[in-house]
Amino acid sequence: MAKNVLVTGATGFIAQQLILDLLARDYAVRGTVRSLGKADKLRKTLSEHHGSPVQIELVEADLESDAGWPEAVSDIDCVMHVASPFPMAPPKDPQDLIRPAKEGALRALRAASDAGVRRTVMTSSCAAIAYGYAQLPEVLTEDNWSNPDYTKDCPPYPASKTIAERAAWDFVREQAPAMELATINPVAVFGPIRSADVRTSVGIIAQLLGGKMPMLPNAGLQFVDVRDVSLAHIAAMEKPEAAGQRFALAGEFYTLLETAAVLREAFPQYASKLPTRQLPSFLVKLLSHVNGDMKTISYELDKRRFVSGDKAQSLLLEKPYISGRDAVIASAQTLINYNAI
Repeated sequence: MAKNVLVTGATGFIAQQLILDLLARDYAVRGTVRSLGKADKLRKTLSEHHGSPVQIELVEADLESDAGWPEAVSDIDCVMHVASPFPMAPPKDPQDLIRPAKEGALRALRAASDAGVRRTVMTSSCAAIAYGYAQLPEVLTEDNWSNPDYTKDCPPYPASKTIAERAAWDFVREQAPAMELATINPVAVFGPIRSADVRTSVGIIAQLLGGKMPMLPNAGLQFVDVRDVSLAHIAAMEKPEAAGQRFALAGEFYTLLETAAVLREAFPQYASKLPTRQLPSFLVKLLSHVNGDMKTISYELDKRRFVSGDKAQSLLLEKPYISGRDAVIASAQTLINYNAI
């Protein structure tokens, strides 16, 4: 069984939870960061949640540079490639997102292969499953792939995740057949944050609680808790049968108004800031031509993208998913605790 584990993108939301869970299981963990200037802050954050000073080696390695990767993978049994660009706003050029996602995945896999690492678990996304359809299927599974060429239903972020994951599978098949690859494909990830500067999906909760969304479009998303995502990564590393498979991590679907209702019930002190009205779809479409956030939301308008998470629940988690409600509340409570709203 793997004992020395590399986690790329160690400062990220999923990566921090994963590192804590690996340490709790007595794995030796090394992490990559884009700058070692973040090392002390990260160690402090992890130590606070671990309950004692953490022993974790950090190596400077960037998705867009070869520097640091040979050192990062040296004497490693398993690579958890979690690092990937996550846009806070739509990029002007989709390649600004696609290029680092694809090249970063290949850089990590190539370094792992050169070092003789047997298994790599890569964090992909259900965005690589659920986009690019002229006719959206009622239920999607790991057998489905997003189609980046159908841009009417596939914005840059899903395109980047799809292209990067396909490149990873192609690399293993064509250039590193001895390597075992598994991919974890979560939907929108919520749950407890471990530091105030963690955002990604949780930013939606911060915006709702902060009263920055007075009306909400007719859109929604599936939820999965970061704690389940972390456990799935570890199971994909430990279970021999996980090799060569994709695993969608996907729980309940909530509309944005339903999400706001969960928050209103759990945090009545924020009720006045939480929206109760729906933004007309025609207005969202109109604003999407001039507003980047509205353009992103427009892809979800009046749709219900639903990916089955049954396979991962059965083979990896072996338990029920943490509920969407509990994931939302955990995000909100930790955002409040960190004064991050």
